[in-house]
Amino acid sequence: MKTRAERMTAEEMFVCEGKTLAQIAAQELGAKFEDVVVQAGDTTQFPFGMGTGGSRVMANSGPAVAQTAREVKAKAQRVAAELLEAAPEDIRIERGEAFVAGVPSRSVTLARLALAAVKSKALKPSGEPGLNACTYFYPDTVTWAFGTQAAVVDVDIESCRVHLLAYAVVHDPGRAINPAIVEGQLQGGAAQGIAAGLCEGLVYDEGGQLLTGTFMDYCIPKCDDLPSLPVALTEHRSVINPLGVKGVGESGAIPGAAAIVNAVEDALSEFGAAIREAPATPARIWQALQDSRRA
Repeated sequence: MKTRAERMTAEEMFVCEGKTLAQIAAQELGAKFEDVVVQAGDTTQFPFGMGTGGSRVMANSGPAVAQTAREVKAKAQRVAAELLEAAPEDIRIERGEAFVAGVPSRSVTLARLALAAVKSKALKPSGEPGLNACTYFYPDTVTWAFGTQAAVVDVDIESCRVHLLAYAVVHDPGRAINPAIVEGQLQGGAAQGIAAGLCEGLVYDEGGQLLTGTFMDYCIPKCDDLPSLPVALTEHRSVINPLGVKGVGESGAIPGAAAIVNAVEDALSEFGAAIREAPATPARIWQALQDSRRA
């Protein structure tokens, strides 16, 4: 069973990675970004798949999309060469238009090429009609993402409440194809990690009855509970895949609880209080202070 944070990370990843995959396809093919539609999750069309877990969508699917788009582009160039009476190597495809290099006025749309490709003899060497391709990418191993997060907190000794003053995220995404999406994923993950460090958790009574089964009882942070979440990207391209990308989906959510709890313990260092479990709720902080005084 996945936690709320894990479920939301997977859902957010589907949306964000879909946009980035569309960006890769558009760049490699020469199509307009707005004309690229990403379809996923339909097993009648895609019989093979492993899901979005493990921060592997972009690292695995990205190179496959890039290679497939390049193969479709090569077919489109052959069809365009036939229509424009030019050599395939002289055909350029940009913004959804195929034209002869140096003569942009001689052009045809990708839509027209797709229609012509059904009967085009230029595709005879490929053994099949149409502008389509299917490729697979088999990585030798996984990509390892690296990063760190830091928190500054203020702890009220009387109420034992924690106020998050500042927070920062540093991450190595390999190559950030779309930096805005990468930063957004890291900020969303950091918010979930912060929640795990401050308040989010499953609480049961002595009889095993879940006490936090609804959002009336289950604590999640609100906008005014979080400070600005600046992100710094330190890009070191991966050698595992041709795009040089690394995972982003999980790394934003993982460090938050540890960063918060360690910051709280540091704030209480003069009292010798030790926080052994996340989240660092007022009740746990109060108990830690009592234990330190008795010790």
